[in-house]
Amino acid sequence: MKRKLLSAAALLALACPALAADPSAPQWGPERNIRTGDIEVYTKVSGIATAQDTYDIFAPFDGRVEELQAELFDYVTPKTLLARMVSTEMAALLDSTLADGKKQAEKRWSDVYDYTGINPEETGIITNIYFEPKTRVNKGDRLFTVAKKVLVIGKNTEPLYSKLANGMTANLAHVRTGEKFTAKLVNFIPVKAAPRTNRLWLEITALRDGVRIGEQFDGMLFVGRSEETMLVPRSHVTDIGGRRYLMTEIKTGLETETETEITGHTSLYLEPAAAAAAEKDGKDKKVR
Repeated sequence: MKRKLLSAAALLALACPALAADPSAPQWGPERNIRTGDIEVYTKVSGIATAQDTYDIFAPFDGRVEELQAELFDYVTPKTLLARMVSTEMAALLDSTLADGKKQAEKRWSDVYDYTGINPEETGIITNIYFEPKTRVNKGDRLFTVAKKVLVIGKNTEPLYSKLANGMTANLAHVRTGEKFTAKLVNFIPVKAAPRTNRLWLEITALRDGVRIGEQFDGMLFVGRSEETMLVPRSHVTDIGGRRYLMTEIKTGLETETETEITGHTSLYLEPAAAAAAEKDGKDKKVR
């Protein structure tokens, strides 16, 4: 036990350079109370929307796309009509008919030559359109690309002291239009060159019109909330070798010359001298 206490004292000395330089310097500041309260953590985030899980829609036959019914970044479902196509023969027939007679020609030849609707296979956001109306296409030509998922890839833009976890939610807004979206955190990686900064992957949870690929979204990521919990200033916690310490008052029971029974602790603790000095220095600067 004595050996462990000596090791802890040595670690505290390393954590506090002033103590290592002058062992007679006070190790602890004034007595403080652990308070009970609520804490809620958000962090600002910013990123660029990117298309994920994309698929292409191809021309089903040789012909011409007569009408384009959708626009870039539209939200679409299998029931959405994206475009209407006609066969090469029907296109030639329509081209040879005067404008006034086109409707009659369409009606007369509807049993033989009909418009074919182009629909998406799954819900998503249109990320590319590869043709203009009245464009001739061959079977297998790519017409549209649809993204089934959209991720906002970015980072937190202010220091974050709490741990992240997948599934955390965020409220995002498109920077240019102000349209609001919800997202969930699906991946994160700490940025080595920027402490307390993380690369974030946020998946937009309810796709709809207005999700613009390649454009910036800003917002707030909700990290967590605790109620009626014990709280102390972060500067009063001592970090040593990946562990965290707080010098609390303990309750004791039986004792011998070499050992003491610890039966519990109170809400009182001693503020580290370095934190007390920094706090005093800050107050002095304000007075000046």
